[in-house]
This record gives sequence, C-alpha cells and structure tokens, in this order.
Amino acid sequence: MFKKILVPLDLQDGKTVEQTLQTVKEYIDESVELHLMTILSGYQMPMVASYFPKGAVEKALEAMRKELQTIGAKALDNRGFEVDVREGKAHKEIVRRAKEIGADLIIMSAQKHGTVEKVMLGSVTAKVTERAKCSVLVLKG
Repeated sequence: MFKKILVPLDLQDGKTVEQTLQTVKEYIDESVELHLMTILSGYQMPMVASYFPKGAVEKALEAMRKELQTIGAKALDNRGFEVDVREGKAHKEIVRRAKEIGADLIIMSAQKHGTVEKVMLGSVTAKVTERAKCSVLVLKG
C-alpha cells in the first residue's frame, strides 16, 4: 500500500524510538522505501550558535547520523533504509523531507507535553499532521 515511508525520530527519547521502529516493522516489506530522520533544533538561532565553537554543529550532525544509522540497523534487523539528519525547526524539516522524497506516509510518535508546553510551543506532531501533503500515522505511547 505505502511505497515511501518517512520516520522522524527524536534520539533523546530512546524508549519511544525503539517502540516507533518496532511499529514501523509492521508497515514495511521489501518493496517499501524507508527513510529515517532526526532533527537538531535550536542551533540555527544566532544567539545560541554564538556559544559553540566553529564546527560544533557539523560534529553534532555527524554524531547524530551515526547514532541513527546504528539504532536503525539494530531495530530493523539490518533492513535497508536511508538516513537524513537536519538542522532547523522539526515540523518544517519533516514536511520538507517528506516532499523531497515523495513520501506517501509519515510515521511518528506523539510527544507527551503538558498543557502549558502545548500552548507555548505547539506540537510538532500537530504541525506535521496539518501541513504534510501525505498521510501521517501518529503513534501514541
């Protein structure tokens, strides 16, 4: 049914990453093109970036890429997948990547936030669901 699936993951939440990838295995077979991604957010703001030495963001992105590759290989039993690590606002980068690859499904976990956080920050999941041009499967923990 779905041919190109994008799976955005928050590497800071190991338990949710593991649960998400276990669910993803139920939706894929050898014909599915699978894309895993993660986002480094906050560093693009000049005030934040000024506190880090030159090259720190690139090192962080590479470390995240390696971690995502390792986690994906282990959880998906070495099944093939593409890895993408980006810097920016999570919802925008997820929607942008889905469009770039022509995804027909995004599978993502809903983050648990309190009411104040939802009002102040908004929900990445809600924004992706509103803005993505493809189906979005939201996993609740």
